Amino acid sequence: MNDDHLLADSVDIGLILLDHDGRIRLWNRWIAQRATRAAHEAEGMTLTEAFGNHIDPRLTLVVREAIDFGWTARLSHALHPMPLPLFPPGSDHSQRMMQAIDVTPANDGTRRMCLLQVRDVTEAVHREALLKQQAHQLRNDLQRLSRAQEELQRSEMRFRELARQAPAGLFEADAEARCTFLNERGEQLLGRELAQVAGSPWPNFLPAADQERIHDRWLLAVKSATRFSEEFRYIHPSGRPLWLRAEAGALRDQHGQIRGFIGTIVDITEFHERASRNEFRANHDSLTGQLNRDHFERHLRAAISGAREVTDRIALLFIDLDDFKVINDTHGHQAGDTVLKAVAYRVRRVVRAEDRVARYGGDEFAVLLYEAGDDRSLAAIVAKITHAVALPINLGHCHVRISCSIGLAVYPDDAQDPNGLLNQADQRMYDGKRGRPARASLPPPNA
Repeated sequence: MNDDHLLADSVDIGLILLDHDGRIRLWNRWIAQRATRAAHEAEGMTLTEAFGNHIDPRLTLVVREAIDFGWTARLSHALHPMPLPLFPPGSDHSQRMMQAIDVTPANDGTRRMCLLQVRDVTEAVHREALLKQQAHQLRNDLQRLSRAQEELQRSEMRFRELARQAPAGLFEADAEARCTFLNERGEQLLGRELAQVAGSPWPNFLPAADQERIHDRWLLAVKSATRFSEEFRYIHPSGRPLWLRAEAGALRDQHGQIRGFIGTIVDITEFHERASRNEFRANHDSLTGQLNRDHFERHLRAAISGAREVTDRIALLFIDLDDFKVINDTHGHQAGDTVLKAVAYRVRRVVRAEDRVARYGGDEFAVLLYEAGDDRSLAAIVAKITHAVALPINLGHCHVRISCSIGLAVYPDDAQDPNGLLNQADQRMYDGKRGRPARASLPPPNA
């Protein structure tokens, strides 16, 4: 098996490479494990010959557009959930796995080809469905609590008993936000008894950054006679940070004037943390913790758009590790993961906090430098990265060294759009691998 096949088999996504006639030239192990045909059997076939007539017609159309016109496309699971008949490894093939497919034109030097990158998004779809279900359940819970509040207002005695048993924190506060009632659950959430909070507006117990905003929102609700509804951070007296949601409706006196609010306090910390984790996983590489390819390219597009407004220079670096496969073959994939994490950490340490670092794929990294300096400064950064990557890496049982090839492209000098900048940096990185300077115009960093 050649190096291309070994590299394709090492990635954790499906890869299918089609030649200019739409015939399969590469079919990696990931695809073979989820299809009904081995890699060596599929080579030379069309997609229809390999998979039968069970392909989403949209896929064959965008493949043809990629080969004929060089157009890229993405088949999102939201619109095209199962373009190919692929099944979870070891399953009974009764249910296709959910997929997201990127269709990208490629070139073998003479004719245009097409690369299909297939990702299994079944778990992500299930997580999204679970999150929606939980959000729906939370809305239902809050609606039930709101209905309970209306009932509580009808009878003081009934209010006290229900308030004591309510699963959410219940509170009553005057127009100045001073608490006049707090049930047991509310005291547990705040870590304070009613006597400790009654003398001051309750927003005073929030972190300083949120106090003025929440207090102003409370006064606005009083003035406009509207419902108060806010989420805010809260530091429990034990030191534990929480996210709470307070909702309250107006209480009126016999003259119809607002005399305060009665409402609920709900702990939504778990919901916020889950949402943050899901957002991080969607935008970051799971191994190195750096940006993933899609999120990095969004930053690149935004950076170029912003640079056009203020005529700034930005720089893009492509970093490829030399002979990374040797480390995997010699020490195992766990050692390879250690090297990738170490390289990502070192690159992140070299650049500024506002710059962006991504694991672009496999053993490739990308760096976006905002407000890039002159060529001398950029050469110094390239030298620092090269030096940092080349330092020994501790694998526990031994130390290894690895070098890297770096390609540099600058906006607007080299290209004025994201694809052009990416192509320039990629090409210069490969030029460097072949022994030619990646950017001949750069002076040495110490010149």
